Amino acid sequence: MTPPPPLIGAALLFWGWQTGFLLVALPAALLLEMARAVEWRLELSSADFNRVADLCALLIVVSGIYLFSTAGGARGAGGPRAITLLVQWMPLLLFPLIASQRYSAAGRAPLTAFFWALRRQAARDPKARPASTDLGYVYFALCVLSASAANRRTLDFYVGLCALAAWALWPWRSRRFSLLWWAPLLVLAAATGYVGHIALHNLQRAVEQTVFDYMFNTGTGDTDPFRSTTWLGHLGNLKLSERTLLRVEPGADVRVPFLLREASYDVYNAPGWFASGAGFTSVPPEADGETWKFVRGARPGSPVTVAAYLNRGRGVLALPPGAFEIDRLAVVGVHRNRLGAVKVEEGLGLVTYTALFGPRGPLDGPPADTDLSMPPREAPLVRRVAGELALEGKSPEDTVAAVEAYFRRGFRYSTWKGERASAETALEEFLARSRAGHCEYFATATVLLLRAAGVPARYAVGYSVQEWSRLEQRYIVRARHGHSWALAYVNGGWRDVDTTPAVWADTEADQGSLFEPLRDLWSWVVFLFSRWRWGGDDMVGRYAAWLLVPLVLLLIWRLYSRRRVGHGAAVPAPAGGSIARPGQDSEFYLIERRLESEGRGRRPWEPASAWIQRVHATELGPIVELHYRYRFDPAGLDPTTRVALKTSATMWLSEHAQPVVDATR
Repeated sequence: MTPPPPLIGAALLFWGWQTGFLLVALPAALLLEMARAVEWRLELSSADFNRVADLCALLIVVSGIYLFSTAGGARGAGGPRAITLLVQWMPLLLFPLIASQRYSAAGRAPLTAFFWALRRQAARDPKARPASTDLGYVYFALCVLSASAANRRTLDFYVGLCALAAWALWPWRSRRFSLLWWAPLLVLAAATGYVGHIALHNLQRAVEQTVFDYMFNTGTGDTDPFRSTTWLGHLGNLKLSERTLLRVEPGADVRVPFLLREASYDVYNAPGWFASGAGFTSVPPEADGETWKFVRGARPGSPVTVAAYLNRGRGVLALPPGAFEIDRLAVVGVHRNRLGAVKVEEGLGLVTYTALFGPRGPLDGPPADTDLSMPPREAPLVRRVAGELALEGKSPEDTVAAVEAYFRRGFRYSTWKGERASAETALEEFLARSRAGHCEYFATATVLLLRAAGVPARYAVGYSVQEWSRLEQRYIVRARHGHSWALAYVNGGWRDVDTTPAVWADTEADQGSLFEPLRDLWSWVVFLFSRWRWGGDDMVGRYAAWLLVPLVLLLIWRLYSRRRVGHGAAVPAPAGGSIARPGQDSEFYLIERRLESEGRGRRPWEPASAWIQRVHATELGPIVELHYRYRFDPAGLDPTTRVALKTSATMWLSEHAQPVVDATR
């Protein structure tokens, strides 16, 4: 089946419009549609089509390597993204094949170009006639599919899609129904499809969000924005990891050490903290697709650049307090909640982003009743301590200062917890007896003391940035730099309150192993590889693309050197009597030349059956049928039928012989 003119060109333009490749699609569409206007054709053999198909396959492989090396591999979310981009490029990658068909004398592509088994079969039997097919509708469907991969989700895409579908279906509509029936039914089908696809899209989003939240909160090892299980009450030594999680490059005006927060929580139920009413809302990207603003309007800010790994393309971002904008973040979706947690989805395995922050950033929502709630069991002791500190009646600033001073006196940092009295809670043991613990003890006690004094407070988790790596020439954040602290609502804004003794980082660093430098070297090598894989270092893809240039030029030269013939002209048999292509010696071509000399020639795009109707030569119907069987039927013609074709054509030529003009008259 041959698509109606100029459907393929329109599909190419539609693809270019939707994917942003319009400057490429326009000359490609013109080149394909020019084939209907030019008279000459290239005599391409099956071997030529095989070479073109192999080139297209090579282009697809190299493009896939390039996209997977720059957009992400199969383990991360960049894998699906690379596949999507590869689908978008398909009309361009397969353009040599469709162009070869359009400018070939046969007007069809042999199936040997697509199947190695048929190539081996043709090699074993050179006299076999390989089947062929018209790639027009296949390429049309590919253009539509690739255009949809751009995921524009706009009404103009759907309207264009319906218009192309109607154009493609028009020649094959049933003639039993008039246009007055066909057109309204087509419009009804398009409207029903539009409503249905919106409903399915909304259902898909709901299911994906539910599954994402379930997977996100069950055992992935990432920070849970809804729940933080602390080590309060854990017996023994706290195990600390040397693994590098983040790489940080602060701006010149950022003082080190500083904190990067991942999430905060407002409800305490020993031994865990929970986030109440902390559903996530989507943050729309800016026009470049990699900038995400939490507040509109330009404002000055300090930059911090963070490189972090994402588990299956999802994760919670580590952000400085007061973050109001994230730049160069290559993810599909960004979501935030009222407690300042920002999670991403469909990102690369490694993301590098720059966060701009300033005082009173917009991430944290205003205080709620839960920011003053007290756990029933710990409340009496906490209120007693607050009374001893005389916090009642103090301003929020003085309350925070008093709590900070309280923990500086007589409290120490420790990663070891021994036995405690069974009647005590972990927090009671920390405040009343041992006065020693790790950051989770200090942060929890600080939040509850502030609440007892009437200051809204939350429990925050994240990392402390403080270790400079001479190897990498940047700050690195290890798992042991994970930290907890309090957030206090003071003078209309949230403020970090870290009461953990400053020696905690040195204490944990002293527990590092002798093999830490080797692990750091290996971690850096893995980071460099990941940055090449996900960070856009396209050296491999770029050089691989340049290697294709001589191959493409060689193929173009070989195809261009093929003999060009008039469209539909007879082709003499090659030397030795062998036929290079089935049907080339058909006598029907002699009839075509005779009628062409009479001014009744066949148009380049015109089927033979329509042509003989137009020139009133319907008696050629049986000859045309035998010619098509001889030309395109894989079984060909048996000897008797072949003789019948030759005899019928010869008789017609003799009956329609042109009169000889006597030059002597």
